[in-house]
Amino acid sequence: MRYEIHRWIAVFACGFAVLSTARATSVARLSFEELTDQSELVVSGQINRSWAEWDAEHKYIWTHYELSVSGTLKGSAGATVTLSEPGGIVGDKGMNVAGAVGYQQGEKVVVFLQRMPNGYLRTAGWSQGKFRVDQDGKLHGDASAMGLELVGANARAATPLRSLEGLSVAQLRGLVSARAGRKQ
Repeated sequence: MRYEIHRWIAVFACGFAVLSTARATSVARLSFEELTDQSELVVSGQINRSWAEWDAEHKYIWTHYELSVSGTLKGSAGATVTLSEPGGIVGDKGMNVAGAVGYQQGEKVVVFLQRMPNGYLRTAGWSQGKFRVDQDGKLHGDASAMGLELVGANARAATPLRSLEGLSVAQLRGLVSARAGRKQ
């Protein structure tokens, strides 16, 4: 009887461990330099609206977000930019991608965006490339990293993303500009 109880406890523990990691996405931990280098655009602004639709091949659902641009830190952006993240609901079909970044209408953000093979602009480094901007204009890393496991360590000389916490958008603009200028 005692063996049976221990066996069920072990089965339950293993099952819980599998379920708790089954919806995780492993992503390389990025430094500020890597995030900036990988990004085609770095912009600040406010999310106006969102919608979901199938990609051109009708294979994957993507949720698109329209960002009203208030500032461009890297690259060339118009008055609005559409950023896209995998997952969403179209009609009675839904697709969920663990760790995908979400945005809310009215949310003020700074985003690092990279171009995907399908042509969409997507948050670089998953949630690592999204910073909320508070009412004082200070940056805060995205807390929506549920289901995201950051792996690996930044190089010793690289700047960890957590060091950007609390900076102003203007301070970040200076850092991005300095980094982008060195890469040209």
